Amino acid sequence: MRGTMGAARVRNGPWAVRRLVAVRASMAAALAWQLCAGLWEKPQPAPAAVAALLVVHPTVFRSCTAGLQYAAGCTLGALIALPAAVFTGPSWLSMSAVLLLSLLAAGHQRLGTHGLHVPITAVFVLLLGPSRAGEIVPHMLEIAVGISVAVLCNAALPPPLRLRAAEAALDRLRDRLAGVLGGVATAVREAGNPDDVLDPRWRARLAETTAEARDALGQAHESLRWNVRARARHTVWHLDRQVLESLERAAGEVDEIIGGLGRLAAERPATPVHGPAGGPGADGWDRQFRAGYARLLTCLALCVGGCRGGSPHPVLPATRRVWRELAEQCAARPGGLDARTAECRLLMVLDRALDAVAGGRSRTGPAAEITVPTREVSHVPVTAEHR
Repeated sequence: MRGTMGAARVRNGPWAVRRLVAVRASMAAALAWQLCAGLWEKPQPAPAAVAALLVVHPTVFRSCTAGLQYAAGCTLGALIALPAAVFTGPSWLSMSAVLLLSLLAAGHQRLGTHGLHVPITAVFVLLLGPSRAGEIVPHMLEIAVGISVAVLCNAALPPPLRLRAAEAALDRLRDRLAGVLGGVATAVREAGNPDDVLDPRWRARLAETTAEARDALGQAHESLRWNVRARARHTVWHLDRQVLESLERAAGEVDEIIGGLGRLAAERPATPVHGPAGGPGADGWDRQFRAGYARLLTCLALCVGGCRGGSPHPVLPATRRVWRELAEQCAARPGGLDARTAECRLLMVLDRALDAVAGGRSRTGPAAEITVPTREVSHVPVTAEHR
């Protein structure tokens, strides 16, 4: 199993993409060089090779975008410097004016990173001077050939789809979030502190895993664009960005749950649980609430593992029933108002987390109300809408 996972990681890792891009770029540069040398019998068509190297990217869409940006940057730089190159030639005054205009034009966002080629091309054209201004047209033609060859190479040799890497990244995020929920459930069940059960760096690790999943998902969707291998792109619904957003929302609710547990412990210091739930007293209710809430957290961890954009996890309806039963019991719990309010808040946060991992389907059903007595008003309904 480890060997298989290691081989998949090497095959789908960043170095695999770099090797593929390097091979395609070298092939495109060599073909562009040979094509320009054969067409114009020019011994060193360097602009064509450089353009091909810069335009090859991991995906067809990015290659086309980079090609258009590179061509626009070079053309704009040549047009800016051409009047000065033809009429005045290089001088400190013409160089200052050309660089000022080209740098202003290079900042346009549509040129992206290739805006740098506006001043580079402008300086090159200006240095040719009036006597060699005729070389500008062949130079631009070589750039056009290099861009065309690079795009055609990516189209003729379609880049691989980056779907498996995105699937693996989302699986890691689901596993890590489910592990955090399992640790919180254990802490609640044993009346302990979640920070003592979880890894001290769990927030940083979860944020890092989320960032990796977001990056991998973006690469997967980009690899589908203009790729002839993406004939069944509609079948990758489990890689929809809504899945990542649902997991991110659930992670935010988990952080709030841990904070709510701390507030509940401050209102009612937890007693270690060594046996079954007790009687109707405050201590007995505390054990009963913790047991029910830990069960809900465990079910939420299962729903997180099944959050793949399709149907919700089969355990979700049963989890809803347990949630409603615990909410009804919480409305009549013994003890102080502050502790009861903290428990109701915890239930509402968990309800939002269940919403997040419900597979994107809206819930139909009556609103579940948790009635919390207050000092000013007799009853105030704290509602968790079943949207």
